[in-house]
Parts: sequence; C-alpha cells; structure tokens
Amino acid sequence: MVKKDEEMSVSSETKGPLKSFQALMGEGEKFSRDKLYTKAIQCYTEALDLLPPDEDKATEKDITDRLNGLVARSACYLKIGKNDLSLQDAEQSLKTNKEFTKGLYQKAEALYAMGEFELALMFYHRGKKVRPDLREFQLGINKAQEAIDNSVGDPNRVKLEASGDLSIFYKNDEKKKQPMGYVRASQKKDTTVQRKQHAPVANPKTTKQILGDLYEDRAFLEKIINNTVVTKANTKTGDAIYQLASEGLDYLDSRTEFWRQQEPLYARSRFIKKLEGDEESYKHIRHELEAIDDQQNKDQFLDARRRGQRLLDFCDRLDERKFAEKQSVLADVYSRLGNAYLELGDYNKSLEYHNRDLKIAETKLFSERSSRALDNLGRVYARSGQFPQAIQVWEKKIPLATSSLEKAWLFHEIGQCHFGLGDYERSKRYGERSFTEAVAVNDTVWQLNAKVLVAHSQTKLRQYREAEQTFVEALALAKDQNDVAAERAIERAMKEAQDQIAKGAADTPPDRTEINYEIKVRSNDNILYGDDDRSTIRLTIYGDNGSSGAIDFRTDENDPKKYDGQSITFKKKALDAGKMTKITLSCTDIESWPLDSIEVTDSKRKAKHRFILAAPIDATTTVVDLYLEGSIVSSDGTTKDEKKSKMLGTLVSRQSPQTTKRTEPVPPSNRTNDGNKNSKTTKPDEKKSKTTKSDEQKTPKKETTTDKKPTPATSTVNEPSSNSNKRYTITVQTGSVASAGTDANVFLSLYGDKNKIIRYQLQKSKNNSDPFERGHKDEFEFDNIDIGQLKTITIEHDGSSITSGWYLDFIDVTYNNNTVNFPIDRWLAIDEGDKRISLELEPNTKPTSKIAPEDTNAENATEYEITVKTADKRSAGTDANVYISLFGDKDKLERRQLKEAIDRKLNLFESGATDRFQVFAVDFGKLKRIRIEHDGRGIGSGWYIDSIEVRYVARNETYKFPVDRWLDSGEGDKKISLDLEPDKKPGQLKDENNTDQEEGNTEQKRDTTDE
Repeated sequence: MVKKDEEMSVSSETKGPLKSFQALMGEGEKFSRDKLYTKAIQCYTEALDLLPPDEDKATEKDITDRLNGLVARSACYLKIGKNDLSLQDAEQSLKTNKEFTKGLYQKAEALYAMGEFELALMFYHRGKKVRPDLREFQLGINKAQEAIDNSVGDPNRVKLEASGDLSIFYKNDEKKKQPMGYVRASQKKDTTVQRKQHAPVANPKTTKQILGDLYEDRAFLEKIINNTVVTKANTKTGDAIYQLASEGLDYLDSRTEFWRQQEPLYARSRFIKKLEGDEESYKHIRHELEAIDDQQNKDQFLDARRRGQRLLDFCDRLDERKFAEKQSVLADVYSRLGNAYLELGDYNKSLEYHNRDLKIAETKLFSERSSRALDNLGRVYARSGQFPQAIQVWEKKIPLATSSLEKAWLFHEIGQCHFGLGDYERSKRYGERSFTEAVAVNDTVWQLNAKVLVAHSQTKLRQYREAEQTFVEALALAKDQNDVAAERAIERAMKEAQDQIAKGAADTPPDRTEINYEIKVRSNDNILYGDDDRSTIRLTIYGDNGSSGAIDFRTDENDPKKYDGQSITFKKKALDAGKMTKITLSCTDIESWPLDSIEVTDSKRKAKHRFILAAPIDATTTVVDLYLEGSIVSSDGTTKDEKKSKMLGTLVSRQSPQTTKRTEPVPPSNRTNDGNKNSKTTKPDEKKSKTTKSDEQKTPKKETTTDKKPTPATSTVNEPSSNSNKRYTITVQTGSVASAGTDANVFLSLYGDKNKIIRYQLQKSKNNSDPFERGHKDEFEFDNIDIGQLKTITIEHDGSSITSGWYLDFIDVTYNNNTVNFPIDRWLAIDEGDKRISLELEPNTKPTSKIAPEDTNAENATEYEITVKTADKRSAGTDANVYISLFGDKDKLERRQLKEAIDRKLNLFESGATDRFQVFAVDFGKLKRIRIEHDGRGIGSGWYIDSIEVRYVARNETYKFPVDRWLDSGEGDKKISLDLEPDKKPGQLKDENNTDQEEGNTEQKRDTTDE
C-alpha cells in the first residue's frame, strides 16, 4: 500500500483538522444535516471557543460569527431535547442584538418546545414584526395559537353528515316575527357577510395524507359552502352557516400548512410517505431511523449496525405496490449501514451498502443522494488506501458539489490521493484548486492545507524555489491560526527545501537511474488521428519514486512515423518510477482510439502490471489515467476486472477504535476429529447464521469484539474424552524482506496419526507484544489433546488488515521433547506468487507454487470436462477467483483456476448458472476426491454451490460431487475451501458460538416482534 507522507497534510484523520471558525462551522453543518447533533454541537462549541471572549475587542465579523454559532448550536440542542440549553443560547444571541431575527425565531422555537406557548407566540409576533416576509414566523404564530387553543381542552369532534333537508334553518328564519315600528336607515345595522372564494385543494392526495380523517370533514364543509340553498345569501341563518363553514375551512387549511411545515416527513418527503394501510409500517420505519441516527450520534456503531439490519429485513418485506417509497427508504437504511460498517472497520460491507445507496439514487435521479453516496464511497476507498478508486469516485462527485467549502475539501482529498500514487504534478494542480475554493469562502484552514499540499508536491517535483515560497505562505497562515504543531512541521519542510537550493538541486533533473520498460499495448482497432502533423501520444509511468517522464509512442525517437494504434510491444528506457501505481496517456488531436489495456514490465524488479483505462479516449481527451487491473470503478461504484465487470480487489478491515474489548473467554483451541484444513474465518461483526445469506437480514448478529485484533469464530465438534493433554510450543519466524510482517489473524492446524487440532489462533506471543512483525521470532504455547506423531500442519491467515501479506521463513513445532521443522521461505499474500494465504506443510519439505500449469501441449495430456452448478438462490453467485484440485490414485492436479468457460461467457458462477470448463492435465487415474476453493476476493464473495461434475472425456467416466452449501467466510463453518468425495454430500461443522448465537437470534426476533 502506498502510504501518505506523514507531514504532507496539517489536517488528517489522526491529528484532527486544524481549528478554524469557518471550518468547524462547516463540519457542524454537515453533522447537523446527517442528524449527528452531538458531534455538530461539539464543532459549534469549538468554533465559538475560537472567537475573542471579550466583546469589546471583537470585530464586527467576530460578533456576527458568534451570533450564527449560538443559533446553530441552539437548533442542535433543540433536536436532542435539551430545550433549556437551546433557550440559553438563543437568549445569549439576543443580548447583543435584540432584533436578531434568527435569535428571535430560535427562542420562540425553544419556548414552544418547553410548552411556554404564550411566550413563544409573543416572540413569533416580534420576529414577524421585524421580518414580515419570512413565512416561518407566521407558521410559528399559527402553531402557537393552535397549541394555546388546544390547551384549554379538546373540543368534541362531531362529524356532520351532508344528508337530510337543511332548509328548515332558513325557513324558520323567514317566519320569525319582524320588528315593529319604523326604523330609520341610520339605525339599520349592516349585517352582510363578506364572502370570499376558497381555492380548491391543489394536491388532494397529499392533503388527504396530512389531514387523515379530517379530510372528509373538509370535503363536507366545502360542499356546504358551494350549496347556495343552505348558505343563502343575505339571510341570517345562511350567512351564519356560511361563516362557520368558511372558518372551518380556513382552520383546516392553516392546519394543513402547519403540519406540512412542522412534520415534512408526514407531508411531502420523497424519502418516506405515509400511505393508506401503512400507518404502522410508517411509524416503525421512522422510529427505527431516528434510533439508528441517535446510536451513531453516540458512537454506538455496533448497535446501529444491528438495528439497521433488522430494519432492512423489515423493509425488504414491504409490498412496493402499497408502499411506493420502499426504494427510497431502503437507500436511507443502506447509507446508515454503510456508515456503521465503515466506523467498525469493515470496508467491504461499507462499500456494499454505499453502492446500493448510489444505485437507488441514480435510478431515482436524486442528485443530493448521489453526492452523499459518492462522498461515502470515496472515504471508504481512501481510508483503506485504495487511492485510484477514491479518485474515480470523488471525480464523479465534483459536478454535484454545491459549495466552495465542499469543493475545497474535495479537491484537497483528490490531490492527496494523486500524491500517494506519485503523480505530483496532478496533486499540485488539485492543491491549487483547493486553495482557490478556500479563499472564496475565507476558510484559512483549508487554505493552509492546500498550501502544504502544493508545497510538498513542488518539493517532489524538485521545484525547490517555488516550494520555499509556498511554505512561507503556509507558515504565515499557520501563525495566524496559532497552530504551533503546523508551524514546526512547515519550518522543517521549508528548511529541507532551502538545503536543496543551497546544494544547487533546484530545477535539476531527478537523481534517478534509467531502467528498461517493456510496454505491451493491446488495442481493438487503429487510432483515428485528427491532425497527422500535430497528433502525439505520450505515456508516463508513476510509482513510489515519482514519474518516469514522458515516453513517446514511436518505434524509434528519430522515426517520424506515428504509432497506428494496433497491438504492439515497445521497449523503452526511462527514469525509474519505483513500484508502479498508475500510468497516464497524454494525447493531442486524437479523434478516437479503442484501447483495451497496456501491460508494463519493469526490468529492474521483474514486475509485470496490466493497466486498464479509467475513461474512453475520444476527441475531448487530453490526459487519461490507466489504473492497475482491478482498480477501475464502474458506473455502479464497484471495480472492474478484465473478466468481470463488477469485480473488486479485496478490501481488508481493521477494527475500529470504538470497538470495545472482548469480555467472554476465548477457547485456546479447537479439537476435532474431522473437518477441512483450509477453512477461513471472518471478522466478528460479520457473523451470520448457518444456512442462508438472507438470514443476515432476518436475524441480527451476535456481536463479538477484540483487543488488538479480531478474534474469529472457530469450528468445534464434540471433544474427545482425553485427560492426557500435551504442551505444544510453536515458533514462528517472520522474514526480513520489506513489508514482511502482517496484522492479519493467523491460524495453525496440527494433524497427527491419532488426532488433529483445527485452526488454533496464534494470538499472544510470549516474547513480542506485537507478533508477526518483520524479522520477529514469535513463540506460542498451549495445552491440547495428544495428536500422536505430527504428520502435517496448515498455516493460514484471514487477510483482515490493509497490509495482510506475510513473508514466512519457517515454523518449528515442539512437543514431547521433540522439535519438528517446517521450512517455508515464501509469501502468504493474495497479491504475491500463487496468491495463497493458506499452506499445507510437511516436515523438512519446502512448499512449491500451487498454481497448476496448463498442460495442454503435454504429450500425456488428458482432457477433463468440469461442470459447476451454482445454486439458484439469493446472492448465491461469486466474483472471487475459483480453483479446483483433482486427486486420483495415480497422480493429482493441484489448484487449477477455473477462469475460461467452454462457451466463453464473461460472468461466471452467477446465481442459478451452470458453467462448464475444459481442463487438460496428466492422467491421475481413478478420481478419489476433489478440492473446490475460492480466494475471497470481491464484495459478496460468498458462493453457494449446488453440485460439481468431473468427466473423464476419453473413458466417458463421470464423477458427481453433491455440495449444496456455502463457501463463505461469513456463513456456517466459515470455509472457503472444501474437500469432496464422489457421491458424498459434505458435512458442515457448526460454529462454536452457534448455540449462543441462536439464543441471541431468538431474543432479537422477539424484540422485533415487540417493536
């Protein structure tokens, strides 16, 4: 993984952002929009603390900032029910300016929430007097007056029926005795009722949702008003009936408008709508979403994840014909689950749910939600060190960014990612763009961060004089913010730039040697040039040493003939870019070029990498990036592989700092008489039930947490009755090559002639607090059953860290005063060698590569046809790499990848699909068993296999292997490798925590029912 320069950014996730009023206010606003009110209050409080405490010394801008900060914090206090604190902040804002409109409104809102309706009404009126144009004050007056009226006592609701003869009212009125005597005109009272027109309902459906049962009353009153007989004009009874009906309509219309404003989720939210017949569902969803927000606001991410899964299961069962906004509700749940998994350190799950959110947002054309999902996806990729993916996702977000502050942050983060990939020119440009946006909003924090990024990029580009000047400007910003740590970091970096200037290194070529690169271009057709004279194509390779410099796409530097775009191999000499991270093509006057990929071989490191286009090349293209295979993000937010359009390189996880320590004891080992040697575990917060993936949603998972590393669920069976336990001492020597250590969970299995110990976790080293570090020798001791004479061992890790690759020198196992040595001297890594993270070892025998070569051209090659049927059920398919091993009575074929089907289809192992493969290998005789496995790559790598058939074509012999189970690190016994015998269905080991988990599931199901 390419690591960021530790001093490159003054603001980082580990150090926290530098304190600036505008930056903290911006963070607070974001937290407030996300309903993380406690965090928003913290930001607003820190922002207010930065302002001068003495108002006499404060500038006019400081006073305005203080008022806005107090009002914003008051609104957040109100959201979490701390009405008294909300009132205090509102009153504090009014001390400086008694006619501060936001302060008046916030004080009225606080008083209303406290039940002081009369006082709230007074401040609503006061605010309306100052700003009569603001509708909020009029709506506040309406709701306060309504609350005062209702507090006297609820009137009896008498439902009138529009039936019967109502003419008796006006007939009786006409029969009344007229006054006797003469009445002068001046003595006559004008009793004429002014009649106004009542506008019809603009949106009957929405109004009906808001009013509920009262909608029928409104329809009745509207019918009365339109009845000219009942409301006959210029008659006492008619006018009275009209006036009463008119007042009723006005009241219901004002109530409608009030509810529309006060409860937007009830009335018009596109996220959740209250529909007929779904009142209980609506209430439950709203309650659960608010509860999840509250739990995340309190950093209770495990509880939020569990509650989100329950809500997701509930929403899945909704009938979309009755609940039209089901997809929008699901998107909200996906977003919350993605955030919870991110904070828990499970990047795969976080990506999965944020991608689901993005898919719905794009389908429904919700630009704000698309921006939210892209923002979250970029954070996940960046936090896990996947810089190419983060760049691609965040660049899609740029057109959706609405504020300069958001753009300042976005450009800075994209620049950081380019810096991490060695593209310092691009990181410099993005830093400059970030600075421009930060200046637009007068945010000095992001101005400082942008300047630091630009200066570091200039240093890497050997532009030391420009870097010195940029550091001077950054230092001035740091001093203005009184950030001592930033000042020291900048001064150190500036001194290094000055030293380079003194040495005469400014603007000189990089002091790196040139090496040979072999560049293999694969194109689907010729290039269409726009201008033969001016058209050029140049390639630049980037790595951890920087760039190689531009490489011209001509067969020879002196050859004016242009490259035609066909597939070809170049051999070029260029600067050593180090370990390659990406390549860039610079094109001028190119109309189109259907480029497929470019493969670059580094002669110094003997490393070969294939790069895929991030965007097509057309007439608008000037610069295009090509990223390593498996790093291209498709339109749905997932990464693409050459074989599958939705394949994602494995993202690994760390436990979150918020994860609490494990309280229950962990058994030291597993004792078993049967089971597979290559089972794989998962992280504790991914535990699932033992049958189907849908159970993940139906049944909340039992939580386990860890200390330093996740302690996985391990497989157990009935323990044999043996009192003769033995002591085992395991010595593990990690290699001394670069990045040899691992932070993944490591497991060891011991196989003897009497018994076996399956997947004992090597967790607490006797001599090192942090085991499996580069060059370390770690010792582990434990007591367990007597396995007899040790025959073989299996060493494996679960890939659960960002740098999980592990170079292992050897393992010694000591028992019964006897030491057995297992030499290894190789990588256990998904991106090295044969990509294995599990090894079966024999004493004193060094393992060899397990990737089976293609034996198509061998003289003794035998043809086999392998048919793999994936079960037809939800999420049964996989995007992982699948391998098969065949073991016969004569020979064996180990770990042949099933990557090209006979029918040449691209998407293999999909749900309900049957895939057939042709394999050529040695004749291994009668087939005894097979091993099917996958490498766990990709989101949703779990695979439910129905069956496998192996046909010996020459002899027309067919061996059938029923499977009917998951190969998933999060299902059942957590295995992703399975040994099978013909016509025998495999057993499935139970998780040792299944009993506890089932009990927990029962309780959680009961909780769901109660809710």
